[in-house]
Amino acid sequence: MDALNTFFARWKSPILFALILGIGVFARTWEYAALPPGLNVDEASIGTEAYYLYKFGTDRYGLSYPVHLISWGSGQNALYAYLLIPFVALKGINAFAVRLPMMLAGILSLPLIFIAGKRLLGEKFGLLAMFFMAVSPWHIVNSRWAVESNIMPFLFLAGFTALTLANPGNGWFLVSSVFFALCLYAYGTAYVGVPVFLLLTVPLLLKIKRITIGQAVIGAIAFILIAFPIGLFLAVNTLQLTTMQLGAVTIPRLPVEARYETMAAVFGENPFAAVAENARIMFDVLWTQSDAYPWNFVEPFGYFYKYTFPLALGGFLFALPFKSIEENRVERWLIAAWMLAAFAVGILHPVNLTRFNLVFTPILFCIVLFLLRFERRLPQILPVAVVVFSVGFVFFNRAYHGGEYRRVTSALFNEGVISAIEYAAENSDSLICFTKEHYSLYIYVLLTQKYHPSEYVDDMEWINPEDPADPARTLLALKRFRFKPDDCLSDPRAAYILTLRESPPNSAVEYKEKKFVKFVVHLPK
Repeated sequence: MDALNTFFARWKSPILFALILGIGVFARTWEYAALPPGLNVDEASIGTEAYYLYKFGTDRYGLSYPVHLISWGSGQNALYAYLLIPFVALKGINAFAVRLPMMLAGILSLPLIFIAGKRLLGEKFGLLAMFFMAVSPWHIVNSRWAVESNIMPFLFLAGFTALTLANPGNGWFLVSSVFFALCLYAYGTAYVGVPVFLLLTVPLLLKIKRITIGQAVIGAIAFILIAFPIGLFLAVNTLQLTTMQLGAVTIPRLPVEARYETMAAVFGENPFAAVAENARIMFDVLWTQSDAYPWNFVEPFGYFYKYTFPLALGGFLFALPFKSIEENRVERWLIAAWMLAAFAVGILHPVNLTRFNLVFTPILFCIVLFLLRFERRLPQILPVAVVVFSVGFVFFNRAYHGGEYRRVTSALFNEGVISAIEYAAENSDSLICFTKEHYSLYIYVLLTQKYHPSEYVDDMEWINPEDPADPARTLLALKRFRFKPDDCLSDPRAAYILTLRESPPNSAVEYKEKKFVKFVVHLPK
C-alpha cells in the first residue's frame, strides 16, 4: 500500500496531464475534417490565398506577398495563409489541409495553458485550467474550423506563457515579444488587445525586476521590427495612401474601407454612443454565451456551459491585486491584465464570439481562480465542478456530432459546392451560372480552377465596388462563370449550379440533374 501511495504521489500529475491531453486531443480530432461539413467561404478564401502564395507568389489579386490580404475587399488577416502554405502544397485546398494548422494549434494550447497556469499559481491551477480548456466548447469549436482569426488566441497564449517564464537570466521575454507581434498579423482586434496588455504588464515586470531594462529594450526592438509592416498597412489605409512595396512584400491599399475602421468606435460619428453600445453587446455576449452565428457555438452549451460567467466575474475580481489579498499579486495581475485587454477590445469593437476570442482563455483562468478560492471553505467544490463539466462535455460532444448541428453547418459551410463546380466544369464547355442565394461563391471557383491571377484580375467587375454597405463585394463574372442565374439566359447550352429548391430560368431547355448535398448541377441534355 505504501508503494502504491508513493507511486501515485509521484505520478499523479503526469497521469492527470496525459489524461486531460488525451481528452482534448480526442475532442479536436474526431471527424475534424468532416465536421463542420464543407468549407466556409472564409476557409475557402484563406486556403485559396495560401495556394496562390505557394504557386504564384501572389495573392488572388496578383499582389506579391501582401502583409494583409485584400480578400473580400475590406481585408483578411494574412498570417494563417502563410502558415497554411506547406499544408496546401502537400494536400491541396481541402478541409483536411486548411483546418490542420488550426487543429494542431488547439492541441498545443493545452500544454501551453498548463505551463502558464503552473508558473502563475501552481500545478493544481495549471492542471485545472488545462482541463477546462480541454472541455471548453468554445475552444473545441475554435480548433475545428479555419477562419483565420481563430489562430490569434493560440499566439497570444504562447506569448503569455513565455512572459510567465521570463526572468533576468533567460530569453523568454524576447520570445513573448515575437509572439505578441505576430498576433497583429493574425487578427485585427490585436491592434487594441496587444498594446493594452503590454502597457498593463511590462512596466510592472520592470519595476519588480522580473525582467531587466536590457531585456525590455531587446524585446521592444524585436516587436517593432516584426510589427513595422503591419504598422505601414494601417498607415496606408487610415491615411488613404497608395499601395507600397518593400522589396517583394506588398503593403496593400484596400479597395473599400478597412474592417478595423468600420468596426472601431473611434472612427464613428458618435464615439461615446458607440462605446456604450459596444459595452452592451459585449456584456450580452458574455452573459448569454451566444451570438448570431450558429457556427460559433452549439446550443445550449455556449462558450463554457452557459451559466458560468458569474464564476468568471468572481474570479476576475479575485485576480485584481487588492491589498486584502496579498499572495501572488503579480501573477493574479497578469490574468487580470489579459481580461482588461480583452474588455478594451469589446468596448472599441462590436463583438461576437469570433471577434471576442481574446477573452475566453482568461475567462477559464478566472473560473479556476474562483473555484480554488472557494475550495478553502468548501473542499467539495472542485470534484463537483470537475464532474459537472465532464458530464457537460459528454453532452456537448453528443450535440456537436449530432444531426442538428451537422444540418445547420452543412448549409452555412456550402457543403457540396466544390464537388458541384468540379463536376459542372468537367461536363460543360459553356457558361456556368450559380444560384444567387449564396454569397461569394466565386471563391470556390478560384479554389477549384486555380487560374493564374493574370487570367482574370483585369476583367473582374463588381456590383457597387465601393459601397461601404457591401464590404464583401459581389462579383459579376469570373471567366466563364456567372453569379446570377439570369446571366446565362442567352446561352441555351449553359449549365447551372443551384440550390435544391431552384430551377434553371430557361424553361425551354431540358436538363439532366446531379445532386451534391445542398446543390444541384443542371446540365442541358
